[in-house]
Amino acid sequence: MFSLRTNGVAIGFLLLVGACGPSSGPNPAEAPTLFTRLTQEETGLDFINAVEDTKDFNVLTYRNYYNGGGVALGDVNNDGWVDVYFTANMQPNRLYLNRGNWQFEEVTDQAGVAGTKAWSTGVAMADVNADGWLDIYVSNSGDVQGDEKVNELFINQGDGTFTEQAAAYGLADEGFSTHASFFDYDGDGDLDCYLLNNSFKDPSQIELYRSPRDERDALGGDKLMRNDGDKFVDVSEEAGIYGSLIGFGLGVSVSDLNGDMWPDI
Repeated sequence: MFSLRTNGVAIGFLLLVGACGPSSGPNPAEAPTLFTRLTQEETGLDFINAVEDTKDFNVLTYRNYYNGGGVALGDVNNDGWVDVYFTANMQPNRLYLNRGNWQFEEVTDQAGVAGTKAWSTGVAMADVNADGWLDIYVSNSGDVQGDEKVNELFINQGDGTFTEQAAAYGLADEGFSTHASFFDYDGDGDLDCYLLNNSFKDPSQIELYRSPRDERDALGGDKLMRNDGDKFVDVSEEAGIYGSLIGFGLGVSVSDLNGDMWPDI
């Protein structure tokens, strides 16, 4: 034991000394990197998710206050370039069109996708209605009592503009939504939706002795929404999706983990 421990210390010391000595390799400041940092002045991507707490709304009154917003990437105008949509917590969301050569143009107002809710979180781009144009689904949260947390679905009109149609498609969820993912869970050729929701209650307020994990919560639980063509239908319970009020998910990812040709969540 002694010799092993001694050798370990000696090797560690030699590595440390070697690291502190002169290097024969390239200067780190001059070495090429895999990525290059571009500033907002160079690209036009000048979005900032600024938050300012108040006496009534802060990290003490809302536990997810500093969780941040979201970003979605996709070609919303079918010009071959990947565009960018940012969500904000205390300001309008913003859409930037990619003009090529790392140049982006902000077109939020023209496109009609600023959003009307107070606290946007995650965002997903997907062709919800299968018309060949990417739509934008925004998760909203923050407002416990009012309707400012209702999610928004911006349907692409194919002419540079969008219309909000979450209620018409059955996706105007009123929970503490943080993220959503669109994928074909039942193999019928259209995109279904998995919606990640947070609990309305603080963990300290949940009566764990009652085993509420098995009690489905309409607002705080996750949901699997099946696309029936012109409407999304909640199939969470029949699909076996856990959806109790003890939910504090932050992100959702879908992949075929076991190679059986069916998506897992």
